[in-house]
Order: sequence, then C-alpha cells, then structure tokens
Amino acid sequence: MENQNFSQTNTPLSASSNLSFTLNEETFEQAVYEMRSVIGENNVITGGNEFNSTARATIPEPKSISAVIRPGNTNEVMSIIRISQQFGLPIWPVSQGKNWGYGSATPVLNKTAVLKLDRMNRILEINEELAYAVIEPGVTYRQLRQFLQENHPGLWSDSTDGPPDGSVIGNALDRGLGVTHYADHFGTLCGLEVVLPTGELLQTGGGPTGCRTWHTHKWGVGPSIDGLFSQSNFGIVTKAGIWLMPKPEKFVSFTFDLYEESNLPQLIDALRELALKNILQSATHIANDVVALSVLDQYPASLLREHSRLPPEILATLCNAHGIKKWTFGGGIQGTASQIRIVKQELKKKIAKMGCLTFIDDKAAAVAGKLAHYAKQPFIGKIIAATAKLVTGRSVSTLEAAPYVHSVLQGIPSDFFVRHAYFKSDLPKPEISNPDRDNCGLIWFAPIAPMKGQYVEEILEICRPLFERYDFDFYVALLVQNARSMIVLMSIFFRKEDETQVENAKQLYAALNKAVSQAGFQQYRIGVNGMTELVKTAPDFIHFLSKIKSCIDPSGILAPGKYGIYKNDKNQE
Repeated sequence: MENQNFSQTNTPLSASSNLSFTLNEETFEQAVYEMRSVIGENNVITGGNEFNSTARATIPEPKSISAVIRPGNTNEVMSIIRISQQFGLPIWPVSQGKNWGYGSATPVLNKTAVLKLDRMNRILEINEELAYAVIEPGVTYRQLRQFLQENHPGLWSDSTDGPPDGSVIGNALDRGLGVTHYADHFGTLCGLEVVLPTGELLQTGGGPTGCRTWHTHKWGVGPSIDGLFSQSNFGIVTKAGIWLMPKPEKFVSFTFDLYEESNLPQLIDALRELALKNILQSATHIANDVVALSVLDQYPASLLREHSRLPPEILATLCNAHGIKKWTFGGGIQGTASQIRIVKQELKKKIAKMGCLTFIDDKAAAVAGKLAHYAKQPFIGKIIAATAKLVTGRSVSTLEAAPYVHSVLQGIPSDFFVRHAYFKSDLPKPEISNPDRDNCGLIWFAPIAPMKGQYVEEILEICRPLFERYDFDFYVALLVQNARSMIVLMSIFFRKEDETQVENAKQLYAALNKAVSQAGFQQYRIGVNGMTELVKTAPDFIHFLSKIKSCIDPSGILAPGKYGIYKNDKNQE
C-alpha cells in the first residue's frame, strides 16, 4: 500500500479541524482492509491511475484524498459507511466525479476518502404512462437519453450543456440547471433512497413499503425532507425517481443577437415577463462574447503566455471573424404547432426590435451542419465558407455549432460545449473532453439575482472591474433559473502552468465572493474552494445545520465541510 503519510492521532471532524484531519496510519490500513473484504480489493484504491485521476481538479490546489472507494450497490454503501464510522475515516461521496469547475471529485478536507458511485449505474425502471425513471447515481445523461431513444422514444430527459457523462442524480442533488422546461433538476427528483451517516437506509416521502406514489407525489406526507439531502452532507442518495418529458409534437429552437449592449437590462425584463406568463418555458441562456468565443475557438497560441486577458482589440477581431455579438441567447419552444406559433409571435413582439431573432427547426439545423462540413473540404471549402459568411455573417465554426445548440435545447447531451474549458489550453479541443485529465484551469462562480435587469446589471458592474483587476477575461452567462431568478454564471479561465495566474485566480474568486455577498446576493451553487466561507455569510443558518449534522453524524465522517457543514463544535466560529 502507498504510504498516505498520516499522523499518529485521531481527531474529531468538526469546523475547528482547519481543512485537514489526522488519522493513525495503522487505523487507516485496517479500515481499507475491512472495506476490501466487503466490496473487493480492486474497488478500494490507494494509488495508481484511478487514484491520481480522481485527485485532479480544474480548480487551484485541490485537496488531497486518501482512497477511492467504489461500492456496487446500496448494501455495499451501507457497509462502507459503518466501517468508516468504526474507524473514523471521513468519506466524500461523488457520483461520476465530473463536477468540473466546482471541485470535480475532490473534498473540502485533505486526506478524505472519495466514495465514488459510478459502478451503481442501473436504470431500474421507466414508467411511460407517468413519465418517470428510477435510476442509480452512476447513471449519466448520455446513458439515460440513449436508453430512452432506443427503448422509449416517446420520452425525453433533460440535460445540462456540461459533461454528457456527468451523473443525472449528482447534478440534481447539487441543484444544477438544465436547458428545457424541466431544467430545475432537483425539482424533477421525486422519491429518494438514502443511506444515512449511521449506515441506516431511509426512503423519503413518509409512505408505506411499496408506496405507489413514491415517484409521483414529490411532497409525500408529513415534513418534506428531500431537500436535506441536496447541497448537504446528511446522507448518500443511492436511488431516485426522475421525471421525464413526453416527446412534443413539434420543437423549434431560436437564437437572438442583441444590437446594443445598453439594452441588456431591457432584454432581461422582457424575458422575465414572458417567463412569468408561461410563454417562454425553457431555461434560456444569455451568453456574452467571451462565452461564445470560448465555445467556438481558443486563445491564439502566440498570446497564451503573453496575456492572461485578451486585449480588447484582439477580442474584437476574433469575435468579428466569427460574427459574435456582445450578447447572444438561445432557447427552445416545444408543443403543438399552434402553441409554437403563439410563442413565436410573442417573442417577436417583445424582443425583435432589440436584435436579430432567428428560429431554427430540424431541417435548418441539419443544413447548417452540412454547410459547416462542406466548408472544411478542399477546393470548394473556401468558397462555401466565404459565401456563408457573406450571407449569414457567421463563421464556419458558428455554423458547426448550430446543430449542437438545437439538439442540446431538446435535452440531448453533447461533448461540444464542454470543450470551452480548453479556451486557454495548449492542447487542441478534444472530441471527448476531460479538463481534469488535461490540466485545464477553470473555476465557476455563480451568484443569483432577482430576474430584473437592474439587479443583474448591478452584479455585472461589481464583478467586471474585479476581472480586470486580476487580469482575466470576463466570461458571463445569464441563466434563467426560474421566472423570478437569474443565475449570473462566471468562469475564471487560467493556466495551471502559470503560478501567477493560479494565485490571481484564487484571489479573484475570493474577491468576487466577498463583493457579491456584501452587496446582498448569494451564490446558487458553490464549489469546494468556497464552501468554508458560507459560515461567514450565513452563520445562524450553518449553526442550525451543524446541529442536525451532530445528531445524525456524531463522528462527522460524511463529507465534512460540504457547504460549510460540520458536526457541531463548541469551538466553531
């Protein structure tokens, strides 16, 4: 066994542990021995490629791990939890571990073991009439959608525009956002099976054994406790129901280019009105120029080591080459032909005067894809590319993106958009992305605002100067979380090979967190590098959660520090 360099005493896991813990090496080896006897030697990993890849993350200076534990079923999870309690070994549950930009699979505390649930990847049930699935945490977006296409083509699942091999349940429990009218992923979970920190098994909902509404009636009876297992460390979800969508009669996507940047607040207000009236149902994403450029292109190789932020004139030149505007957004419309016609009319009425509104059906998306393909061919390629640019104002890369935009808005997962993580990479964008493996530097920062133009603009005005101060490109995507709230998603792209950029990225993240919090805004989702700060911004809230933690996890072994939650400790500040 690889020497994990543990110290020789055990320490209770609480907020006073200062982001690390100590564990007797002999005790650790005994815990590993017991776990291997339950789930097999190859499924408790303390070194080698699997261990090293799990320990990597796109954020600066991820915490170290002590082991990777891969149970194959709920009973094995229960056994692992009991062994961890017995020996005081903290564990950090992940599903697929592809939480890129938020910490990947890495924990808050050094030397925590990662409990990876990727082997638990069964689709247990599809109910066509009631449109739901029952799945395990290792099931991915790609796997679920492919299974539906092959076996239940009348049903759709939602997805993110992130990794297609990310976990459906994992993203939902972290309250990730999708792209269709089922974009609230936690909102579409219904009926959870949970292993508690004691090793006991719990079914949420308060129903009898075999309850027939477990996956149809979200609230159950009595206190609704499903939310306790979201963005928390109160249990490990080993099975869940997920609601699906009936395939619509018709689907059309649309894109919109804003003419004047000063009209952004007005555009946001118009989208809010459309969403409140239930005319616009999809989770519309508004992207600025840096977002679009990172999807379509990469940093010029000659500037990678010279600039950590593109000079304005270079940014403008690159955007002009692709036909990228300052702000662009897209969304989907689904329903009957008459419903789609009404939504189109309302969109034109509300926003057409502010920019260029384009509707795309399946045929138009296919044509764009074919043009992009032929534009890359010898001889005729240059002619097609030049003609397309003249007629549409778009580059070949933009045309190539059109089918992917159209399909992802239908909930079809794609590797295409994840490749934006390689914006500052020396490597070309791969067909299948893995930014952890390829040492990409990426941090997500995701405050949320009331969906009014003035509030979103306030966050932008707070954050833009900070990106300039620390010399990073101002990447912003505005995501409609619901009709009343908008996520202001920012990414810090940095080169991990550059120590100055790494340090500046850390400082920028801290400065953003502090400035936005002081202005009265919170984040909708937090990466492991920011979780310890939550106790400073919401001390009473965290204190209450720590009381719950102390009752159900008195040893504090399950994901200590996740979202700032530790077992209660009189020394906690």
